Amino acid sequence: MSLSRAMSPALKPLAGALVLAFGAIGAQAQSLSEVVQAARSNDATYLGARSSADAAHYRYEQARAAYFPTANLQVQAGRQTNTQPSVVDVAEDPAHPEVVTQVPIGERNTTNSAAATLNAQQTIYNRQNNLQVDQAKKNEEFAQSQLAQADQDLIVRVAQAYFNVLSAADALTSVQGNSKAIGEQLASAKRNFEVGNATITDTREAEARADLAHSKEIAAQNDLVVAKVTLDQLVGRNGVVPHPLVLPAVLPPVMPSQASDWVALAESDSPQLTQAKLALEVAELETSRRKAGGLPTLTAGASYSRNRQRDSFSPGGGTVTGTGGSTNIGLTLTVPLFTGFLIQNQVREGVALEEKARTDADGAHNQVVLSTRTAFVNAQSQAAQVKALEASEASSKLALDATVLGYKVGVKVNLDVLNAQSQLYQTQTDAAGARYNYLMSQLKLRQAAGNLTNNDLLPIDALLAR
Repeated sequence: MSLSRAMSPALKPLAGALVLAFGAIGAQAQSLSEVVQAARSNDATYLGARSSADAAHYRYEQARAAYFPTANLQVQAGRQTNTQPSVVDVAEDPAHPEVVTQVPIGERNTTNSAAATLNAQQTIYNRQNNLQVDQAKKNEEFAQSQLAQADQDLIVRVAQAYFNVLSAADALTSVQGNSKAIGEQLASAKRNFEVGNATITDTREAEARADLAHSKEIAAQNDLVVAKVTLDQLVGRNGVVPHPLVLPAVLPPVMPSQASDWVALAESDSPQLTQAKLALEVAELETSRRKAGGLPTLTAGASYSRNRQRDSFSPGGGTVTGTGGSTNIGLTLTVPLFTGFLIQNQVREGVALEEKARTDADGAHNQVVLSTRTAFVNAQSQAAQVKALEASEASSKLALDATVLGYKVGVKVNLDVLNAQSQLYQTQTDAAGARYNYLMSQLKLRQAAGNLTNNDLLPIDALLAR
């Protein structure tokens, strides 16, 4: 199939949509820093870590409540009625006073009462409360470290999606350039065949390469659409267009240049190590808190009450009213004597968990050191690969020029030109991808060391077109 038939009807709407997408929203192109900042208000993982950090802070404030006094007011009001049954003798016939009838009557006593009591309590000594507050503070720091780690992870994920779009766009441009060159070579082969300077084989080879280039173009367009959708979803916006990389690009070197320096940074800044250390400190505090369960506690308490009572009697209508109050201040000392070996076994459990946390901290240290060294080696390797591919790209251009010249003078065949063209465009695609991989390797190296921040995006933004 010739290149003139390469664009199928099904592909034309997709290509048109891509052109409209890049052209219509070109004004919305954003730098890497801007895209990362936008993602912070949309990414579920990052927002979840931020909410967890806020919750840990409020748990710490709850624990600090043990340092403050507590007070409450109780108010009561009631009404009580008592009736005492009794009888009186009544003579119904005055002529016969000895004949009497008992008539029931009642004595009623009504009491209205109201009382108010104010109670206050302050813990003077409770070692468990103090240690629990210290634990809550460590847990808050742990959550803040998790938030920092989530932020670094977000930067890496957004940067990867950002560069995936740029890499897919470069790959599409390279494939389209290759298709155009193959089309020109196909036209040349047809002309030479018509005048008898070439065989039909040259034409068939060019047509086969044109069909293959068409297939690669479809795949490249699909990759670009998928990469753009992924970036849009991560950022939470439609039509995010990254700034392209300006060529030739002077990529920043890996600094510091020694793996040991990066390991030292990781040992001081890594969120993973920070979390492991905090987990160990929390476990140690938990063991101490459990031991403190056997210590005495001292609490001060005070109360003040006021009451009023009114008694009404009937029959007769008598009323008695009284008021009163009381004040109570005291200290309560509580000394645990025997808890059924509960505290002893709680302490043993705490010691075991403390040892596990210590082992986990050692394992985290080894893992961070390994990850940092691996990331450093990968960054160094990517830097060398960029240089090699850029050199190969320059050599491929010279090789293509030489092959085309040889084809014109008859010492090279059409297939040699097609192979040289394919090699050049493939090398261009690989070199473009290597540049993005190198920039990503630097971000991942800083992430492994635990010191990746927004400032590390600024040198990358400087390499992008405005």
